[in-house]
Amino acid sequence: MEIWKKVIFVNSIKVRLQNGEGSAEEIINSYAKLTDSEKEILKAEFLK
Repeated sequence: MEIWKKVIFVNSIKVRLQNGEGSAEEIINSYAKLTDSEKEILKAEFLK
């Protein structure tokens, strides 16, 4: 996953978490266009 793409998704997920739209995993899984490997990269970012 390109750095710019990761930054956009991480920021988007953080905003959605603040708005109470679910857990990080639920939000990440809601992005149907992401590949499984991209989803794993994002999930790892939130498990730090």
